[in-house]
Amino acid sequence: MSEALEAIIEGNAAARADLMDAIDALPAERRSEGWYGPRQWSVQDVLAHLARWQEGWSHALRAVATGERPAVPGYEPNRDDPDAADDAYNADSVAEMRGQSWEAVMARLRAAREAHDEAIRGLSVLDPDRYAEGRTPYRLADAAHHDHEHIEAIRSWRREQGV
Repeated sequence: MSEALEAIIEGNAAARADLMDAIDALPAERRSEGWYGPRQWSVQDVLAHLARWQEGWSHALRAVATGERPAVPGYEPNRDDPDAADDAYNADSVAEMRGQSWEAVMARLRAAREAHDEAIRGLSVLDPDRYAEGRTPYRLADAAHHDHEHIEAIRSWRREQGV
């Protein structure tokens, strides 16, 4: 496997460790408390959101590795309003996992990461230029960026709440 792919996997692992640190020792009764964004997601909702996107990116990366066009299952692009497409996918992601236990959401997040790492490794069949920074496969592989979007929000909420 190339050094570039190893670096992506390592960056994703570091970000996931930061995420786990941000949620470490969060009291069970606070995990499902809504606070984030206009839809008032809980930490558990944020994790469900992260898991579903990472699952989708895994699917898209496997398609790239086999020469197919990347697509995220369940995501309906909208060129006129990309934010609306993201919002719909995000709402579906959270709704799909609402009511599941913390342990189930954590297991799905862990499985999504493992599948994503495997899909990144699968890019090794391609010319390294195909997954260079800025290219679509790179953006699909760089889950660290997405994790970091939510880590600081979680930490900030925890500081504000004293939890």
